[in-house]
Order: sequence, then structure tokens, then C-alpha cells
Amino acid sequence: MTRRHAMRNTLSQPRQADWRQGWILVISGFLPVMAIIALAPTLPTLLGHFRDVPNAALMVPLLITAPSACIALFAPGAGVIADRFGRRPLLLWSMAFYGAGGLVPFFIDNFWAVVAGRFVIGFGEAGVLTVVNTLLADYFEEKARHRWLMIQGVVGSVLGTVTIASSGFLAAQGWQYPFLVYGVAIPILLASLAFLFEPEPRRRQAHTAQAATTRFPYAVALTVCGVTVLLSTIYYVQVINFSVLLKDLGVSDPKSIGLSMALPSIGVPLGAILFKMTTRYGAGTQIFLVFLGYAIGLSGIGLAPDYKVALAFAFVQQLANGLIVPALIAWAQSKFSFEHRGRGMGWWASSFFVAQFLSPAVVNVMRAAVGSLQVAFLAFGLIAAACAAGACLLHYRAARAARPQPGM
Repeated sequence: MTRRHAMRNTLSQPRQADWRQGWILVISGFLPVMAIIALAPTLPTLLGHFRDVPNAALMVPLLITAPSACIALFAPGAGVIADRFGRRPLLLWSMAFYGAGGLVPFFIDNFWAVVAGRFVIGFGEAGVLTVVNTLLADYFEEKARHRWLMIQGVVGSVLGTVTIASSGFLAAQGWQYPFLVYGVAIPILLASLAFLFEPEPRRRQAHTAQAATTRFPYAVALTVCGVTVLLSTIYYVQVINFSVLLKDLGVSDPKSIGLSMALPSIGVPLGAILFKMTTRYGAGTQIFLVFLGYAIGLSGIGLAPDYKVALAFAFVQQLANGLIVPALIAWAQSKFSFEHRGRGMGWWASSFFVAQFLSPAVVNVMRAAVGSLQVAFLAFGLIAAACAAGACLLHYRAARAARPQPGM
């Protein structure tokens, strides 16, 4: 009887995630990023191959941006599916779509088939990004979750460099060869089949009406989305426009521009480590640090007399870029309970990628208003400084309100 009782207790205990699930989620979280950056170095090759397509200069870059548009559009829907039908099935199907859509162009030499494949991979990305961030919160307690988010930030920057280098090498073999990198989704899918599991709360709530009776916290979600859009729009100012600014500052050779952009990116993994070091101080402090980093970095770039000074301040900007993504994810994860976490992370993913499309338009408006791109950088730095001051004031007021009042 004692042995049977022990076996029943063992079977009733929820399954605990370990390093296997953690590393699968870390690598899976890079798939949406890879879908964008893998083709960035091959754009000239693609433009040359599809030069006969009507409006090629407009249509061919669509191959790079289409997946991001899909994330912005479909991530909230993916979150609803994850909450209602389970995380694991959606993630597995999303990886299958990702791999199929990514590899289609390697086998079919037709522009519209390639476009269709890019939209299919975008559908997969929306599910992968939403579920990965949801499962990190489902599987791990806060301290372990923060460690995995730090690892994701460090590993992601390394994998990004490897992907860009591999993509350039493959492009030299032929226009379709860079699409082979998307085949990495297949072994990740197999590993997910073997080791990922549906979180215990999902199985325990499957026979209750809790998820149906608890309302989704729309006010919280709108706050998360608003802060994410604001921070991400500023995030993309340097990411998208720095190469153009370097040319304005006298760096005209494409190889020199590429090297100059790579040097400050060392700050990204350091920013991910800074995220882990500052988690004890809370999300408010981390968001303040991000705004402060953007204020220093963007203002410094805007006032830089030459490209060398601009690179030094770009490092500060990239340090903030390495902090922002894990900080925003951790903050968003903490705002939603299990039954609404999938939808909440879907809203977050959509907000982050909406900013990718908003930022260039906002920068163009600012540049037209102030007269040059470099002064626009300064303007965004001043906006970030004002946001940093506002975040500091809000934190001070919250701390003062929480402090016990005299005589109570």
C-alpha cells in the first residue's frame, strides 16, 4: 500500500521543466528573428534574380518584411488559440508552417510562390513567438524565467551574427540557397515533439469554467501595448536608420558601413546580462534604464561631429536594445494569469512588430520637421530623456504611496 500511495503521489505531481525545455524555447525564440535577418544580406541577389517582376524595387523587399506584418496581424489570434486549445499543439503546428513556408522558395522558382511562402512562414512566426514567451512563464518561476530570458538575449545576438554570415555565404551559391537556413525548424520541431509538454495548469483547468468566467484584463493589455509600442518605436530608430546616418557622416563604403554597424552591436548581449543583474529592482527601474540609455545614445549620435563619436554612443543605444526585449517580455509575462497569458503575449508580440512599421514613418516625419536625420536622432533622444524623467517620477510617487504614513 505504501508503494502504491507513493506512486499515486508521484503521478499527481505536476511535471517540472528543466534545461531541455529551456534551451528548446531559447532556440525557438530565435526563429522569428531569423526569418527577417536571414534574407537581409541577400536583398541585392534577390533584386537581381527577380528584376523582371513589375515594381521589383517595391515588391522584392516585401519578401523580407512580410513575416513581420504577419506577426503584427496574427499574434493576438495565436494567443487566443493558445489559451483555448493549449500551447503545445499550436507551437508544433506553427513550427511546421515555419519550416514549410521557409523552404518553399528553394524548390519553386516563382516570385509569387516565394511571396506565399513568406506569408506562411509569417503565420508560423506569430504562433512561435506567442507560445515561446507564454511557455517560458508557464514552465518556470520568476527567477529561473529571468535567467532564461537573459540567455535568450545573449544567444540570440550570437545566432544573429552566425545567420547573417551563413546567409551571405549561401547567397553566393545561388539566390535560393539562403532559404535553406529555415530548415533548422525541422530538428527544433522534433525536439519539441520529444520534450515539450502542455503546462499542468492547462490540464487542471480543462474541466473547469475558470477560463471562460474570468474576463481578459483589457486595461492591463492596453497599458502593456502602449509602453511596448512607444519603446519599440524608439528602439527601431537606430536599428533601421543608422546605416544611412553613417553615410551622411562620411562612411560611404558598404563594407565599412557593415563593420561600423557590427561594432556597437556588442552592447546587445551585454544589455541582456544587465537585464538579469537589475531584475531585483523591478520592471519600472529597467524601463527607466532603457529610456536613459536611449536618451544618452540617440542624443549623442545626434550631436556627434563624426562617425567615430557616433559609434561610441551607438554602443550605449545597443546596450539599451539588449535590455529592452527581455525586460518588456518579463514585464508582460507578469501582468497576465495563466488562462489569459497566451492572449496577453500575443498582444505584446503584435505591439512590438507594429512598431517596426511605425518607426520609419515617425522618423521621416521628424526628419522633415527638424531638417536632417542626425537632428532627428537628437530629437528622439530628448523624447527618451523626457520619458526617463517621467518614469522616474512615477516610480518615486509609487514608492511614496507604498511607504507607511506617520501615525498609522
